[in-house]
Amino acid sequence: MLQFMNRLQTRIFAFFVLLLITVQAFSFWMAYYSYEKLEQQQLANRMAVAEKVFRSEFETRSYYLNVFAETAAKDFGLKEIFIDGDTKSFLLALNNHRKRINANMAIAVSKEGKVIGQLLLKENNKGKLRPVKGPEQGQTFRYLLADNMANLSQLYELDGNVYQLRFAEITSGGSSVIGWIGFGYLIDSTLANDLQQQTGLSTGFSISGQQANIFAYSGLEIKQNVKNALSSFLTTGTENPDYLLWRQSLGKIQRNDLYAYMYVPRADVLQALQKQWWRQFWLVLLMLPLSMFVAFAISGSITRPIMRLIEQAKFIAQGNYDFKVKSSSTLELAQLAHELNEMQSAIVSRENKIVHQAFHDPLTNLSNRNELDRKAEEWLKNNEHVVVCLINIRRLTDVNLTLGHVVGDEVIKEVGNRLLSIEGTDLVCRLSGDEFAIVYRDFDLTQLQSEIYKLQNQVSHSYCYHDLHLDLQITLGLSCSKNGKTLEDIIQQANTALQFAKSHKQDYQVYDKQIDQHSLERFQLVNALKSAIENDQLVLFYQPKLCLKFNKVKQVEALVRWQHPEKGMIPPDVFIPIAEKTGQMNSLTRWVLQEAINQYHIWKSQGLELSIAVNISAANLKDPDFCQWLLDTVEYNNMPVDALTLEITEDAVVEDIDSAIMQLKHWRDKGLKLSIDDFGTGYSSLGQLKELPVHEVKIDRSFVQHLMNNKEDQIIVKSTLELAHNLQLTVVAEGVEDKDTLIWLADHKCEMAQGYYLSRPIPSLELTDWVLNSGFDYVKA
Repeated sequence: MLQFMNRLQTRIFAFFVLLLITVQAFSFWMAYYSYEKLEQQQLANRMAVAEKVFRSEFETRSYYLNVFAETAAKDFGLKEIFIDGDTKSFLLALNNHRKRINANMAIAVSKEGKVIGQLLLKENNKGKLRPVKGPEQGQTFRYLLADNMANLSQLYELDGNVYQLRFAEITSGGSSVIGWIGFGYLIDSTLANDLQQQTGLSTGFSISGQQANIFAYSGLEIKQNVKNALSSFLTTGTENPDYLLWRQSLGKIQRNDLYAYMYVPRADVLQALQKQWWRQFWLVLLMLPLSMFVAFAISGSITRPIMRLIEQAKFIAQGNYDFKVKSSSTLELAQLAHELNEMQSAIVSRENKIVHQAFHDPLTNLSNRNELDRKAEEWLKNNEHVVVCLINIRRLTDVNLTLGHVVGDEVIKEVGNRLLSIEGTDLVCRLSGDEFAIVYRDFDLTQLQSEIYKLQNQVSHSYCYHDLHLDLQITLGLSCSKNGKTLEDIIQQANTALQFAKSHKQDYQVYDKQIDQHSLERFQLVNALKSAIENDQLVLFYQPKLCLKFNKVKQVEALVRWQHPEKGMIPPDVFIPIAEKTGQMNSLTRWVLQEAINQYHIWKSQGLELSIAVNISAANLKDPDFCQWLLDTVEYNNMPVDALTLEITEDAVVEDIDSAIMQLKHWRDKGLKLSIDDFGTGYSSLGQLKELPVHEVKIDRSFVQHLMNNKEDQIIVKSTLELAHNLQLTVVAEGVEDKDTLIWLADHKCEMAQGYYLSRPIPSLELTDWVLNSGFDYVKA
């Protein structure tokens, strides 16, 4: 016996039996407990729903009667008949209103309390409902409506019937009460039957004093045992265990309470629940022996070879993947042993794949950043000299947008293959979308230039994809271990060199500390520019423009400068590109315009009438709200529109010439004066000038600075003057640095000149002194 109890099968079976009995007992208790809770919930929910339905129906009737009484009381024709005192006509009108809602009672009471009209719906000899005069016609109404209107009960007993009655005041002359009109419905078996259909509960009404007088109920007849239960419940509130009971007091009739009641046998509500409970009970009893049989079958199939398999699996789990699990004598355990061996092989394969994926790029199958870190760190630890070359594919984004990412991926794979074919490299990696890295160890830096040319020649030749020829071009950034102590430093320096090469349109750049400092300062300026605009760190300098025809200063150009609190004065060619790239040009231009407008008014108050030219960027051209903002600002600040000139660079126009022309036409139509700045340096031709809706052309300084010493510049300037004048445009020449150039421009009918010969860009106070003391005439305000 002891040996039998120590058998694994016996112990497993005993454990299963004990567990099953415990689970089944707990399940049975939980089911019984849930049934009790569900039974209470079912009863409560059934009665709660019925109560809501009853209240809704009864209150809806009351509301309907009240609203209709108020509507009838406002009927002008009814009021006239009421005032005239024609009883017959009034009863006809009253009946017409009653029929609209099929009321069982209609009643009208005069201001003195006399019932001047009462109609009741009664059955005639043929069983049809007909309106008849009520017994209170012409009598004094039982209630003083003038005093009790607010507290008047809606229950009204007449001739043994109970009505649900609502009154409304009949007024004349706005607020003067001349009587009351009311309508009522019977509280009877018809109402009880309607409520039973909606709630599913037997319904009725009773006047209860010392005894319950049930005068209306649903159905055909109430059984005696139900009457006894209802009578006890309605008079004393005593519950009955066989019925689910509910009552609600609706008011008083002759000092007795009028109750509405509903009931249903508890057995009817719980019938479906009880059936479910018994099904669950028999299912539990049936599952107990069945579960015991299954437990016995399972325990019988488990033997000691399982323990042997467990020990072998533990041995494999320790990393001994060369060990094979031995097969067992039974088919199931032999299959388990086979599956363990298969799982062992799958784990080895999966681990190898994971290791490969962890250190290789999935698209190109080249090494990735993890492999770069692993190998390069090892080389650096061995004090080997390491050179990192970061490689960026140019215009890959354009390829993805134009031809799709499939073609872009093929380009990446082709570049990877070309890099991999280069001899002398120690590691080729793909770091990100369009960026690769090549690592050299113990590289001779004197051969760096030739290695760069070899890289460029190997990669930068045409690639054919489905008859589509793509010119592949790359940009290189290089750094070596002599510049940085760690691999992270070397990669960061190589990336700095790469970004510098890209921003300066170079094929390659070798890292040095100077470009790193430039990048840091630029990064600091990017973060500081927004606060500079908001905190008024910017200032405007002004450069005068001389009208050559009248030798008079009429206009100045506003040029922004950044007065940095730490770095001092920063020129615009440093921070303007930052504003363009970071999307801050709109804010910057609006600040410049507002400051220029303020300065215009300051000069005007000093007796100077100087119009101001302000530079506009491509971002402002693309802003649909810019023009209206400028017009609103000019108008708000009371500045003439023609005192402001907007200078747009030629490059900003030709970037999207069709859109720019449309926008410039809109600006010109609004009265803004427009000028093309730096004309002749962009990609447009002189012939395109006729398409631009501008008023003025500014010849770039590169054609004016050496005008007296360069015949080609003279030809270009002279041609530009003639073309502009033929197109009815004025011309401004910037870059005038000597008197001879000024005279030459005046002789060739150039309208205005600007340059260092006249004045450098200077602050507003200095410009005021210059205008007053320059010897040139000026426009007085």
